[in-house]
Amino acid sequence: MTFEIRAAGRDDADGITDVQVASWRAGYAHVFPRSVLYADEFESTRRNFWNGWRFAPGHRLVVAVRPGNDGDPEQVVGFSSFGPERERARGFTGRGELWAFYLLPEVWGSGLATSLMCHTETRLQAEGFNVAVLWVLKDNPRGRRFYEKQGWERTGLGAEFDDYCAVSVPEVEYRKELT
Repeated sequence: MTFEIRAAGRDDADGITDVQVASWRAGYAHVFPRSVLYADEFESTRRNFWNGWRFAPGHRLVVAVRPGNDGDPEQVVGFSSFGPERERARGFTGRGELWAFYLLPEVWGSGLATSLMCHTETRLQAEGFNVAVLWVLKDNPRGRRFYEKQGWERTGLGAEFDDYCAVSVPEVEYRKELT
């Protein structure tokens, strides 16, 4: 399977939404109730968010796409967003952060995640970040195994994630030296 990784554009918003919604439904079915993952507002809130995103240089959003065949359009199959670390009450830290990292379940295990992660880490380094962090749901064993295989290490910090719904679940921070 051949994929291309490139900067995201406005035309990618619906594909990015499809990736995020599908990966949440497959990867977090054991964490969030169906009433959350399949609620109309779950998908529509994500779609509104990505369609409202400012797709401009420097906004640090890349997509992995599967090229189209025989006139079919390409398909967004993964994405990552990243940049300076969000504050989380610590002030500016000078570190980078991987804000979101998702792939369609149908490409899990294909090796694309490693390519997308390498691309993301290279971009963070190019922006001058020597260290980056990410937050992952504590009860996300597949994601955590992947990050650990990529050299990310748990910091011991935790928080509660409740960004997209009224359900709050624990998340943990990982850190990586980008040298």
